[in-house]
Amino acid sequence: MPNRARVWDGREWRDGRLSAFGHQDQEHAAEPRIFDGSQWRASRPTPVEFPPVVGSLAASFTAVDTATLSLPAGVRLGDVVVSVCASYGTATPTPERRRARRAAAAGPSVETEFDPLRAGYVMTLDPTKLHLKTSMFEWTTEKGSAVTWRVSGARDTNAVVMNIVYRQADTSRMPADPLVDYTTAMGVDRHQLQPGTDHQSLYVAVAISRELTGGRWPAGFTNTIDSFGVFGDMQVHMLAAHTVGTPSSPGVLQLDATVPELGVALITVPGRANADGHGVWILGDSAASTLGTSTYLE
Repeated sequence: MPNRARVWDGREWRDGRLSAFGHQDQEHAAEPRIFDGSQWRASRPTPVEFPPVVGSLAASFTAVDTATLSLPAGVRLGDVVVSVCASYGTATPTPERRRARRAAAAGPSVETEFDPLRAGYVMTLDPTKLHLKTSMFEWTTEKGSAVTWRVSGARDTNAVVMNIVYRQADTSRMPADPLVDYTTAMGVDRHQLQPGTDHQSLYVAVAISRELTGGRWPAGFTNTIDSFGVFGDMQVHMLAAHTVGTPSSPGVLQLDATVPELGVALITVPGRANADGHGVWILGDSAASTLGTSTYLE
């Protein structure tokens, strides 16, 4: 929130007039501005019902104890970051604690620890040691330009990290647990996706396989992001895509190979509440959008 100018009138503090002078010394009211990491703005972004994806990065890491992935370029104050880490090993991934050092001018140098990531949910696909953990947080400049996860350093494992940035999300409604739901399957090459909820729905599919090289999401999915392990090695692969919330299943995820283990997680990126209080579905949805029953054209 920008600072307010206050003036003492002899009895109480009142809002003062903010003024600035131009090149000809004319006086005009100055509007408080905040820097969002890219430009000066008069206010924070206004939430929309379906927060758009403005950038994403994904990478696979092998034989490391920590996996660090940069945030997409152009991230701004008030953006929401969803970081997902999938790994295969005995250690479950956790966000690394960052250290902030107080400026010398503020007094003695004191180290403080803070964890900028929201609480996550770990999914384990037995009998493998395949883990999925997600974190959702609002980006500010002190959060840095990357996210680091602790992962297993065993040579026969890999970790996949994905960072996705959304703009105009409703940060006041971010959940403590980003995962809404997840399902698992074994020995499959296709999977019926679970029902969405509302706003922007992010589906994250994680598989362990030697042969997986791609997948096809149902119609209506956008902003797909993929990261695959080494072909021929039993490694972790991650596929992600977005669609608007819907109260029924949005369709089937088709893989190009049969995978021993598969997990599909659903994450909702909160947006501005719909004025009528009802959810939104894709026109033509065979279960939720039936002409003459649940959908009417005017």
